[in-house]
Amino acid sequence: MGRAASRVTGFFRDVAETYHAPGRVFRRKFLGGLRENQLLAWLMFACLIAFVARLPELRARHRIGDMDQPFEALVSANLVAMLIFAPLFLYALAAVSHVIARILGGQGSGQSARLALFWTLIALQPLVVLSGLLTAIGAPQNVLVTVSAVSGMAFLWVWFSGLRATEWPPTESNSEPDAYDLSLIRHNSYKI
Repeated sequence: MGRAASRVTGFFRDVAETYHAPGRVFRRKFLGGLRENQLLAWLMFACLIAFVARLPELRARHRIGDMDQPFEALVSANLVAMLIFAPLFLYALAAVSHVIARILGGQGSGQSARLALFWTLIALQPLVVLSGLLTAIGAPQNVLVTVSAVSGMAFLWVWFSGLRATEWPPTESNSEPDAYDLSLIRHNSYKI
């Protein structure tokens, strides 16, 4: 297997592992040494996927006459929102989360806070795509609300796990297993 193929395989393995052991994935990425351009690429990729996943909803809303603008205008406005304004907002959100973590005793950097937020966005893109697909097929509203609620809870859980792993990295004195790491619970390596 080539080097590029192993990177892609590792990327998807990390996304899948984030759902059951987010702390481990964040620690591995944090210790692996990330560059800012890599974090920006993850953010832009997540925003692009979110934009594409939203297209079926825009089409459906336009088709039923919920929107007065032409479809192309809706797509253009959403593209600008997702690829220009959303990244700016998410950078600001990462900065605010870092400041709050520092107030609470966090030892990480601004880059570690961006890692926590941007990798969370990447890892949860399958749920965003699922929501877009359900909208495209006309799923009932209660299903869409349930998927949105589960996505929101998963986002908060993974993001806070990432902040915990990057802002408060384990040291000699606090190197106990991560209580939020579901793989440890499943393998009975850690008792709650």
